[in-house]
Amino acid sequence: MSAPLNMAVVEQAIAWRVRLASGACAADELSACQHWRAQHPDNELAWQRLDALSGRFAAVGPGVGRATLDGARHDPQRRRALKALAILVAAGGAGVIAQRNDAIQPWLADVRTGIGERRNIVLPDGGRLHLNAGTAVDIQYTSEQRLIRLYQGEIFVETAADPQRRLFWMNTAQGRLRALGTRFLLRERGELCEVAVYEGAVEVHPDDGSNASVINQGWQTRFSHHAVQTPQAVESERSSWMDGVLVARHMRLADFTAEFSRQRRGVLRCDPAVAELRISGVFPLDDSERALQAVARTLPVQVLYRTRWWVTLAAV
Repeated sequence: MSAPLNMAVVEQAIAWRVRLASGACAADELSACQHWRAQHPDNELAWQRLDALSGRFAAVGPGVGRATLDGARHDPQRRRALKALAILVAAGGAGVIAQRNDAIQPWLADVRTGIGERRNIVLPDGGRLHLNAGTAVDIQYTSEQRLIRLYQGEIFVETAADPQRRLFWMNTAQGRLRALGTRFLLRERGELCEVAVYEGAVEVHPDDGSNASVINQGWQTRFSHHAVQTPQAVESERSSWMDGVLVARHMRLADFTAEFSRQRRGVLRCDPAVAELRISGVFPLDDSERALQAVARTLPVQVLYRTRWWVTLAAV
């Protein structure tokens, strides 16, 4: 059986193919693509699967070469073709698609954001949903309940009073949460999920049926399939991305780099030798070059450009 691939890897491989097919790819972009392929075996595997499915890739249409992968969300025909292609590449072939629904589902979500994209959505009841970059959610409102399913990424939820008095639920891979008249942040982090409550309260139900925990206003926690960690005081700066900035307070440089990797195309790395350095300040998410240069002025770090698409923070 073909090995499954993470959908994020597949999306990046398709994005590179789209860029290279445009005919306007610069030499440094080609070099960055080659470096990306060599960075991890899964990257090269995704690339080879695209070669094997070249006929399906062509079905996306000639116009795809003039648009990024994210831009396809505005063209239903192109989006369906890209979805079909991504599913086949991620699953390793049609024969294992049914066994890889967990990896495929984010790609098929009702609402998605790409690299560097943040969105605000008004919910059917008048509430609001803010999505950070790299986020995928389903939104399901029925006569019995209001439900949002977070597959990946980070969201900020502002609930609204419901005349039908329906419960407001959030589903994640780790469990369920019930909003109790609230404003809260929710972020997927692999085996853990983070919740920070800014108003009201949130009831957390781990997936294994453990007793629920209520997280009140001003507190945050992480939870897994079977446990909820001890709450800590909320970090107000965690929601700063909604204002287009990253507010860092004694943040590890490795974590800083990871945050900007969600907002910047190409490869952005942090050398392990400087990963534990700490940075504080306010940095614009939509101007990563400015943010990186600010880091270089603040810490004993240099910004190394292998190409404009391949950047490393390293020791001076």
